[in-house]
Amino acid sequence: MSLLMKEAEHQPVVFTRAWAYSADPLAGVSGGNCAGVSSSSVSIRATYVVIAAIRRRWPWWGVTLIRLDDLLVVIDHPFGSGEVPLSQWMANGPGPRNARPVQVRSKSTGEELPLTVIPLAYRNSRESRALIQAGRIASPWPGRGGDPPAFDGEVAGPGEIDSAVASLVSLLPRGPLDGEAVREALPLMPGPEFALLAPSMVRRLAAQGRWAEFEAIIGLAGAAGVAEVGPVLCELLDSSLRVPNPWHVIDVLAQVRFDDSVETLERQFLRFVYADNDLPSARRCLRAFAAINGTRSRVFLNLISWGDWPPPIREWAVQELEAIGARVPSPLEAGETRDGAGRDT
Repeated sequence: MSLLMKEAEHQPVVFTRAWAYSADPLAGVSGGNCAGVSSSSVSIRATYVVIAAIRRRWPWWGVTLIRLDDLLVVIDHPFGSGEVPLSQWMANGPGPRNARPVQVRSKSTGEELPLTVIPLAYRNSRESRALIQAGRIASPWPGRGGDPPAFDGEVAGPGEIDSAVASLVSLLPRGPLDGEAVREALPLMPGPEFALLAPSMVRRLAAQGRWAEFEAIIGLAGAAGVAEVGPVLCELLDSSLRVPNPWHVIDVLAQVRFDDSVETLERQFLRFVYADNDLPSARRCLRAFAAINGTRSRVFLNLISWGDWPPPIREWAVQELEAIGARVPSPLEAGETRDGAGRDT
């Protein structure tokens, strides 16, 4: 049987006896798999894995034969690190603590190997989680980590909710809402009453796919500063229900300054960077963090400004932090400002 190889500079490619699997993060998204086989369907019962170090000039250089049961992975866990066989990790998954492999080595030789020997869907990295959430690859552990949950559309008093939506939407213009439009709509439903009903409105409209009404109601909530819609909007973005315009939802979370949306916005940010290759939308998330300007959002923006990201994401994060006066130099930057005796230079 001939081996199908996908060329990728400096990227190892993993093969089993029957199927080809590329360690390139975009393989399998753009049709790099064998016919009818997803990149996450690599059998954990396969005996041999061939790791081919692909080079532009020497595409067949460095081929090594490794037994799958010879691979050990170090798992990073909140309670400490531990080493387990790769096959055990692939069978059991990360668990509720969202652990992930950080090192791979050969049990027989002790040689450390690149993480790309682990099939992409099984790495539980920020890239793989973003691709799973975006539906680009299937979760290898359905219901046990990675796969987004279904959106719960149940509300109390659905008839009353529909009547309230119809009354409000009839008063709202299309497009972005200004202060005058909010002042005209809210007398029909005073602020406290709207804040009470808005989460149920948002939930029901999203579950029923009534997206035009959904856009109008969340726009009103954002303009009126109704933070009560924040938890439902986060649940929606984290669910398997696809929102036609997630950018508007992100903008509303920023408008109401919902600091508890940081983890959801982080997942959206990673999806835009790794799954969609949509850097303008990723920058929108950075602006949302800055607009929220809460403790958690400032911490996350600083972590981005310290990290290794595709350019110019770090620069954008620094700009947003400097605009709100919240930038903290990275530990490396801080170290450069002090001499060997610990004195400021």
